[in-house]
Amino acid sequence: MGTPAPRTWILVVLVFLVACGSSPPELMPNGPTKIASDAYELRMAGEVDDAVRLLKAGLAAHPESGVLHYELARTDLFLLDIENSRNEAAAAVDCAPRRSDYRYFAALASAYSLIEAAHQQDQERMKSMGAETIDQLETLLQNDPDHARARYLLVQQIVEMAPDVGLEVDDPMHHVEYLEARDPILGAKARCCLVDKTEQRRIWMRILDEHPHDVRAQVEAAEGLIGAGRLFQAEKCLTRAIEADSHNCYGLLRLGLAYAVRRDWVHALELTERYLRHDPPLALRAYALGRLSVIHRQMGDPEGAEELASEARDIDPHVWMTVMPPPREIFTPIVSAKPEPRKI
Repeated sequence: MGTPAPRTWILVVLVFLVACGSSPPELMPNGPTKIASDAYELRMAGEVDDAVRLLKAGLAAHPESGVLHYELARTDLFLLDIENSRNEAAAAVDCAPRRSDYRYFAALASAYSLIEAAHQQDQERMKSMGAETIDQLETLLQNDPDHARARYLLVQQIVEMAPDVGLEVDDPMHHVEYLEARDPILGAKARCCLVDKTEQRRIWMRILDEHPHDVRAQVEAAEGLIGAGRLFQAEKCLTRAIEADSHNCYGLLRLGLAYAVRRDWVHALELTERYLRHDPPLALRAYALGRLSVIHRQMGDPEGAEELASEARDIDPHVWMTVMPPPREIFTPIVSAKPEPRKI
């Protein structure tokens, strides 16, 4: 028998692959996306060490999987391993440069690296990380101009960060106007970066008047009103948002912290306990218990504080112990997507 023509060989290979159920690694039942999703669920259940082991084993088998680097970057940030988080986020972007979620998280990781450098009083690194944050966001917007949250974050970084680290940046007004035309809610949030707290309140009250039934408007207005110091109005917005969807309870952590900054421990306690009644994921429950521990200590109850801290550590040995709540971006499930384009 003669050697089959090349076309015949191709057909034979295709039939074999189909018969074996072969598919791109990202779409395989036990492929990288499934591994990353399982690791995320482990982390949410307080099993962070197991999540890290699973991700590293996955990367040993799939070293160029963006989703595995991405989830490891989020896990490293949860562990406050800032430098590793930044490195893994950069690796995710290298694997899939056009994935907006990977690049957005890479910008966040760079921003956290800037904060870490600020704590170390490393001015040179602060400037470098600030430039990297802005570069990531600008590149993201070149590929995905309607990524509203990235455009808002860029405005925020230009206004609030760049002057402090000595970066020369473009005027953010065109970004603000672009957002206002396409996403009035995040446009309002961007506009608030440019004005004082009195005007911020006016902007959010206008948004609430114009979008009375928009849950996202309530959530963003609550956050904006917290920043403007209007805590009572912020709580009203959060209450409406939570009535529509209990997952919006995350804002109660921010509001409780704002009252704690004012040393209004009674309100801080009430709001944090209210958050816990919404049965958050174990990782966030541990953080909230840690915050309650701090509040009890400030209220003169060291025994109660230690009991709460112990409960938090029992739930999650790696409980997030910084003052600010962990970023929401590390608490969103892994979303299945088309297979990542392979490097050539």
